[in-house]
Amino acid sequence: MMGACVLIFPTILAVVLGHVAHSKINKDPRLGGRGLAITGFVLGYISIPFGIVMAGLLAAMAVPAFQKVRENALQNAMANDARQIAASAQQYMLEKGSGPVSFQIDPQTGTVSGPLSVYVKQLTKGTRQVDGVIENATDTFSLKNPNVRHGQEVIFDAEGRQK
Repeated sequence: MMGACVLIFPTILAVVLGHVAHSKINKDPRLGGRGLAITGFVLGYISIPFGIVMAGLLAAMAVPAFQKVRENALQNAMANDARQIAASAQQYMLEKGSGPVSFQIDPQTGTVSGPLSVYVKQLTKGTRQVDGVIENATDTFSLKNPNVRHGQEVIFDAEGRQK
């Protein structure tokens, strides 16, 4: 936004004020500065393509940076989801005795179903389970999100740490 103001605002001012000055000079022959007025709007018109190219370059640099930040945020969210699942599976096993705990995640809503739904209501949208069964305290489970690591499966241990 700031880059657009810096590139576009002076260009518009140069064109508009150059034309206003040139118009006033044409109406009153006693005024001087015709060359400066013409220079103002000519330089304004010349800088329009430069501004467009610079805005394109700024956008070309910003888009990959924003995508990287978004992917990192989703990776962190998926790691947090894994910790929630692991903690709720441990809680479930403590309360019900050891044994396998299965869970399902609806990728559209992030809603968790199965026995863990009592402990975890919702996770990050788009995340889904690949291996949705935790057998014991040393087992692993895996999650997947299409926007994280190009949709690759990520494996977590029973503590929710990435393997």
